[in-house]
Amino acid sequence: MDTDNARSTAATPVGASSRRSFVGGVGAATGLGSVFERLASHHGGAGDGPGSDAPGNGGPAPSGATYHVYRSNGKYRVASGGKGGVEFTVTADRNAEEAFQYAFDEVPEDGGTVVADADEFRFGGPAEMGDGTLLTGGSGTRFVASATGSRVGFTERELDVGHDLLRVRGDNAAVTGIEFDAAGTRLDNHAVQAEDCDGLVIADNRTVNGFQMALSFTDCENVVVRDNEVIDPNWYGITTRGARDDLDLRRSRDVLIRGNRVTDVTFNNIAPYSAANFGVVGNVCYRGGHSLIACSPAQQGTIVGNVCRDLELEPIAADPGGEAGLEIEYKETHLSDDVAGTADETSFDVTVANNHVENCGVGFISRTVPVDEDDEDEYRRTKRPYSFTVTGNAINDCDTGVLVRSGADGVVATNTLRANDTQIDVRESPFAENVRTDLNVTRDA
Repeated sequence: MDTDNARSTAATPVGASSRRSFVGGVGAATGLGSVFERLASHHGGAGDGPGSDAPGNGGPAPSGATYHVYRSNGKYRVASGGKGGVEFTVTADRNAEEAFQYAFDEVPEDGGTVVADADEFRFGGPAEMGDGTLLTGGSGTRFVASATGSRVGFTERELDVGHDLLRVRGDNAAVTGIEFDAAGTRLDNHAVQAEDCDGLVIADNRTVNGFQMALSFTDCENVVVRDNEVIDPNWYGITTRGARDDLDLRRSRDVLIRGNRVTDVTFNNIAPYSAANFGVVGNVCYRGGHSLIACSPAQQGTIVGNVCRDLELEPIAADPGGEAGLEIEYKETHLSDDVAGTADETSFDVTVANNHVENCGVGFISRTVPVDEDDEDEYRRTKRPYSFTVTGNAINDCDTGVLVRSGADGVVATNTLRANDTQIDVRESPFAENVRTDLNVTRDA
């Protein structure tokens, strides 16, 4: 680190007009409006209602604290908007996390904004955000990861191991307007990984060139993941799972996943596992190798208005019943100790409506997947999804349009099914019981 310049006291002015112009235009570049207008819109009122300072309004509290991270003359620098000078400088060498960590650590308790310049930042490890922090970039802001090794992954191929780029470990935080580049790493890493957060926004970002799981959050509440573009991750695109065992499958609630485009995935494009009170709305998912949108398990939520097509990349065929555009299930390997043996170990009270599914093994599937095949018949009777509604969907060019392999007390009605080899397949009792199939329209071609 350049200690001569680190934490200087206003010796270097923020200065460059181009940087000021960038900061002023961050809102327009990210589609969020002015940064400060956005913060105020989340917390502008008093009391516990909308616009109050209560957790969960979707972003950090307003604050005058602003830090600008940029690269100049081969160095990463952090300038303070309040103090008017450069506070931190380090020679740029795959260590951008040092500059961002400095900025995150300086954000005061009442919150603040870290602005990443429209430049490329190369990381050698993760940076961690805390409470009340908004990180925002603009057109041209790129965070690039580094490989830390290689190993053989689940698919029995040797893959590059990487690191997280950004970890969120605080309430009322937001990440917007950044392109995250995994640089070909596909194991043990995330673009953004949030844990134990109440009030989280991940919006208007782009992830490319890998990551085991691109946008991940576990043990979180009041989450909005919207308008992101996720391209070519390894296991999952947007998920409540984590790449490390200590993060994985921890329960999240009050989750909205909206308006994202997720493509070229080995497993699930969007995977709200162990999630409650959720909405998966208006996303476009295509070219996946497992079910494109999967609740495994999830409860009391909606899957509405999504487009799911072309489930064709290296399908993982170990599970019975085929892979689907839309899936609800009980799956024993997806249960944490906190959930196993409780009502929340399977999917229930899920509405699947007004989606378009095309060219998948199955359009919609409800199923039960135990670890031991010897338990399959029993578990399909006792641990099946229940209380689900599948309505108003258009499903075409699938092997099976709707498959209820196991399930109870559900409705499959007013769907339009075209050119599926089998239109609707509801298995016989005792595996599927009290599933109504009314007013569906089928067409052969």
